[in-house]
Parts: sequence; C-alpha cells; structure tokens
Amino acid sequence: MILVAQTIPWNPGPNWKPPHRRTKTLKQILSDATRTAAAGEGGTVPATGPMQTTYANIESAPSLHPAHSKKWCDITGLPAKYTDPKTKLRYADKEVYAAIRMLPPGSAERYLELRGANVVLK
Repeated sequence: MILVAQTIPWNPGPNWKPPHRRTKTLKQILSDATRTAAAGEGGTVPATGPMQTTYANIESAPSLHPAHSKKWCDITGLPAKYTDPKTKLRYADKEVYAAIRMLPPGSAERYLELRGANVVLK
C-alpha cells in the first residue's frame, strides 16, 4: 500500500468574508500623515498652527494621563521617590535630602514656586 500526501484546500465556509480592516506599515502611516498635514483637513488649505500634531513630529502637548505623571526631584531633575515632610520638596536620594536640609530659609518656597506647588495666602 502506497500512501500519497494529498492537500485538502482550505474551506472557509459559506458565511466567511475577508476582513475589512487593512493594516498599514509605519512608512504608509508617516506618508499619510505628512500628506494630510501638507494638504490640510479639506485638501486645499495648508495646515498652519502652533501645535500641529502628526506621527512625524514630537511637538505635541504633554500627556495628562496619570500613568505619565512621574514625580521629579526639585533639585537634580532625577525621578523622585521621596518627599521632604517639612519643606514638601521632592528628592531622589539621601545626598539631595542633606542638601535640602542645608537650604537657607525661603529658598524651598522658590523651588516650590518653580514647580507650581507654592501656597500663596491672600
């Protein structure tokens, strides 16, 4: 008895339809975004604006999503894990904490003012 491999065609069934979504490569997305930005929304007016966001540029507004709101050290700019309970300044490590404790009076308020976390009493 000789066995012969026989290929059976794939039968999708009577109700099968091809998917309507077409995937695009990154190159296609960038070219579409560039073409849309150059032509404007209607296709005739060029896109002008201070914050024209496309896939190709990075000049967009900062994210307001809570996952992206990382806390930064007020002195060094490094990611901060700790907050000084006395001055409410954020710091990254113990050397920065020692520097915060050595600050003259009033300078902690200036750092908070730079961050926008100062309290103004009227």
